[in-house]
Amino acid sequence: MPYSRPNDPSRRLVLSALAALPAFSMPLVANAQAQTTTAQAPIPTGGGFSFAAVGDTRPMMYLPLKQGQPDLSKFFVEMFGLVMPEKVAEAVVAKDVKMIFDPVTKDLIKVVMPFASKTEVMTLTLDKGWVTEASVEDVKLLPGVHRTMFRLQGGEWVTREIVKDVQSGRAKFVVNSGDAVWWGNQGLTVSDSPYWKRVNDTMLKKLPAPDDEMRAAGLDGRFFMSVGNHEVWADPKIEGVLSAVPYLKKFGVTPENLIYKFDFKGTRLIYLWSGKYDYRSPSLWDADRPKYAEQMTQLQKWMDEAKANGILKAFIVFHYPVFARSGLGPIPAPDNPHKVIASYAKDMEVVVLNGHVHTTEIYDVDGVKYLMLGGGGAEQDPILPGRTSIKVPADYPQDLYWKGQPPQEEYNYVLVDVEPGQKTKFTLNRFRPWSAEPFGTEELFK
Repeated sequence: MPYSRPNDPSRRLVLSALAALPAFSMPLVANAQAQTTTAQAPIPTGGGFSFAAVGDTRPMMYLPLKQGQPDLSKFFVEMFGLVMPEKVAEAVVAKDVKMIFDPVTKDLIKVVMPFASKTEVMTLTLDKGWVTEASVEDVKLLPGVHRTMFRLQGGEWVTREIVKDVQSGRAKFVVNSGDAVWWGNQGLTVSDSPYWKRVNDTMLKKLPAPDDEMRAAGLDGRFFMSVGNHEVWADPKIEGVLSAVPYLKKFGVTPENLIYKFDFKGTRLIYLWSGKYDYRSPSLWDADRPKYAEQMTQLQKWMDEAKANGILKAFIVFHYPVFARSGLGPIPAPDNPHKVIASYAKDMEVVVLNGHVHTTEIYDVDGVKYLMLGGGGAEQDPILPGRTSIKVPADYPQDLYWKGQPPQEEYNYVLVDVEPGQKTKFTLNRFRPWSAEPFGTEELFK
């Protein structure tokens, strides 16, 4: 059922690096630290366990710039350089990027810049160097209408709630489908990257040490991620990942090998690598460490091994989505792993966790459950006009989350409850900052 998505040259400016959402007339909720009022599902007993699943938790750019700095435009040239030649990027920045500074502190507080099409303009609001909000205006189609696509508090809420769930024992560990940081151009490791330092300060060092049960299973931490395209942006040797999550080396993760697996309480978790990013086909599986065919061979070996050992539940985690109806779209058909994955669904429960497209879509196809979890904190691009849906075949699988309605701005994560002999339970916890009822939960695949 996967299909090949045609190239879309209109997305060549900032594309997924700075994606966008429609704004809403509801007021912004001031207190994003409020708790959900819905009662949490009970913690599994006996041989069961739970974990938190999330994707695209990265914030937008960190720009601690002051008026008069000699390298003021460097970061923007590097960013636009991802999708155009450097000389062209320099010309675009010089002509079209406007920076506004605080008259007293001289700190950068606002940026107005081109977005994904010739008529779209993005406005970034900053505080202490971090982008706190971003909106997009289409000066041709909807002049004067600024659609909010990013609020820093959304990702902060997700991170805070996940940490509380692990600290309380509600979740054993965290599974992240990739894109935890923006890039490596401002530092590579936890000690010198503001992005990895933020991940460490807000998530990693707040998670409790693994308990005896986890250590007996060979798990030396509580955070297990797949590598997303942003993790290798200006950091091809994944120095940031290996400094922040060094215990992944135990599973064989190196700069040359970005895939791994582990077992916990009768469940297998497999992490694959879908690629670095190509703007001409932004969901193309272009992985080379190892290549797609080699990964499928390894996936089959790991799944066959799980079957032989009596493992009846498998979670497969990688960044690009197998199915998607919005934003950047799904992995094109030639390198879409659905057929390989679905061939195991008759023998075990198989769940796939993806991201990359910054919204939430849920599918149940050929016995495989697919969760595209792009609501972890990054900008919510698929809610902008023209990106709320893409052209798909008439028989394309239905999204079970938005159910045909346009995606909305939402920040979320899923609690996954695994019980032997029972169907896995998925509880989505969400924050909608534009809503009169911003916090809530929803059971998926009911």
